[in-house]
Amino acid sequence: MKQLIIGACLAGAATLALAQSWPTAKPIRIIVAYPAGGVSDNIARALADKLAVQLGTPVVVENKAGASGSLGVDAVAKAAPDGYTLLVGADGPITILPALRKGLPYDVERDLVPVASLGETDFLLVANPKTGFKTLQDFVAAARAQPGRYNYASAGNGTALQFSMEQLKQKAGIHVTHIPYRGGPLGMADVVAGQVDGMFIAVTPALAHVRDGRLVALASGGAARHALLPTVPTVAETYKGFRAGTWFGLFAPANTPQTVVDALGTAADQILANPATRSELAAQGVQTTGYGQTRFRSQVQAESRRYALLAQQVGIKGD
Repeated sequence: MKQLIIGACLAGAATLALAQSWPTAKPIRIIVAYPAGGVSDNIARALADKLAVQLGTPVVVENKAGASGSLGVDAVAKAAPDGYTLLVGADGPITILPALRKGLPYDVERDLVPVASLGETDFLLVANPKTGFKTLQDFVAAARAQPGRYNYASAGNGTALQFSMEQLKQKAGIHVTHIPYRGGPLGMADVVAGQVDGMFIAVTPALAHVRDGRLVALASGGAARHALLPTVPTVAETYKGFRAGTWFGLFAPANTPQTVVDALGTAADQILANPATRSELAAQGVQTTGYGQTRFRSQVQAESRRYALLAQQVGIKGD
């Protein structure tokens, strides 16, 4: 018993020393679980540059893509809880994969601590102009009249894009056929080419195609109309409570000292409150959030429950 007490005291002293000395000149790594150039990566790089200035230590972004984002999450889950390895994570590997796959190498509740919410981006329901659809109501009416006649693309089985359409199918009482792709951009390319009728996709990659007429924006998935497409109605205006989009947040390994978590959260909030940062990310279709650990943890838990329930209701299974 005496040895246990001494061990606990030494561990506590080490944690206190780390919290008091953090950060040093040692670089902080922000791991992104997706390839460079995506929204998660853009947010991470915008955060890293400004975080380095605020904390006075180098901050680097490392892309660790693969296995639907689980490789990057697992790398952070298994990292030392010293404040030098962080994750910019999104809903996919954090709240969706655990609802679909048993035997993931990490447990979000056990292995990660939410630090701060960073931002959200809405999905957009788009269709190829050849379908003749101009509105959400056109799409729903056609799908009801000819069940199974129309199809939709997604970024793959068990992705947020698939969940978005399955949620709409459930609310509208329609049947459209799912065609999974290895990534949203590949699916969108086939919608643009007329090989697939439509899909939900993030606003930013779809925007140029909508503006030049190669895609028709039928509805957005946000709680309010998107600032970049103010004339496009939301799905929620027709189907109350509908929400389709994705969120991004900052995580640390479990057992990271709370003083370090608090310092990171405060720095992230200050960065996201800067009008220049907000404008930079808004141009990419990201609405900055910046609320703190308690609210963000509640969001992650609520999203986990929502996806688990929806997966059960509509029978979605991951690859």
